[in-house]
Amino acid sequence: MRLIHISDTHLGFSAYSKTDPASGMNQREADFYDAFVQGVDRAIELKPDLVVHSGDLFDTVRPQNRAIDVALRQLVKLSEAGIDVALISGNHSTPRLLETGNIFRIFEHLDNIHPIHEPGVTTIVSGDATVHAVPHSANPPMSAALAQLRPSRETKHNVLALHAGIDGSSRYRMDEFNEQIVTPKMIPEEMDYVALGHFHRFSEVRKMMYYSGSTERNGFGEVGQKKGFLEVDLDRESVKFHELKTRDMVDLSPVDAETLTATEITADVRGRIEDEDLSGKIARLVVNNVATDALRSLDVPAMRRYGAAALHFELKVERAEMTKHIGADSATIGTLANEYRRFVEGMDVSDEKRQRLLSLGSPYFAEEE
Repeated sequence: MRLIHISDTHLGFSAYSKTDPASGMNQREADFYDAFVQGVDRAIELKPDLVVHSGDLFDTVRPQNRAIDVALRQLVKLSEAGIDVALISGNHSTPRLLETGNIFRIFEHLDNIHPIHEPGVTTIVSGDATVHAVPHSANPPMSAALAQLRPSRETKHNVLALHAGIDGSSRYRMDEFNEQIVTPKMIPEEMDYVALGHFHRFSEVRKMMYYSGSTERNGFGEVGQKKGFLEVDLDRESVKFHELKTRDMVDLSPVDAETLTATEITADVRGRIEDEDLSGKIARLVVNNVATDALRSLDVPAMRRYGAAALHFELKVERAEMTKHIGADSATIGTLANEYRRFVEGMDVSDEKRQRLLSLGSPYFAEEE
């Protein structure tokens, strides 16, 4: 028996300001839709017995109509192909209050589609396999659901679908405020396969226990990661990764500016950008250890324009550690918008959250000025 394991498609995710010329929608939003469509089309070509989506189909609890439409169309394709689909809700698509309702209810009328969002363990029988589906839940905790899990003796195979981080000898977590964490010992070894969701990098936790990873890159923390889905043969106990075609994301070699003047920093940044074809890519360049005098003379907006060919170019300038106190009378304060950007870029948060703070806050400061 073969299954497809896909996860963390985050439909509706958007970032940066570029739009898709054909549709007019945010380009990153379109990229995420494209990756999901690729995954579904490839899955149908492979003709599996079952598809398991292990959480975060949508990026938000209340996805916009366009995201719902894309999800519905792809699930209809799987339904019409006669493929069973077990779909669990993840932390991004689980309301904090049960009375809020869950968007997954709109899929309940589709043949072969099994959306699971209620806390606890829900079992689905598909051919020779029983799927034990454990969607994201904070109350009751997912550890309680796992403690009640018992393999079925009615089918040849048992599959666990789980959306959670794992802490053990290795850590698989996204450090999000509402993520749920379990340990490997909580997951019964009798499971023939464990389809994990939440952690965005394709990873083998132990034999036949995998994170398939996300289908697109949500931020620079995922630079260099291949994105795709897994084809699992339960009888042969084999797992094959299928890579999807996604937008290039690159981290350029950082600049150490400790001994450089503003002119030298600008020339170094320009050279590194010109050495890389950034057309249509998402790129970042970090300039470290910038001295105070050099920072005051840097034309950062002009340096950012060097990366104009990219879909998005992020220039991160970090000051050198201050070795002496500088009085308030010698402090230099830029425009509100630039100071806000500098403050956010120095925050210890994920790239996704940093970009959202910039996109939400910057227009207000610019308008005020």
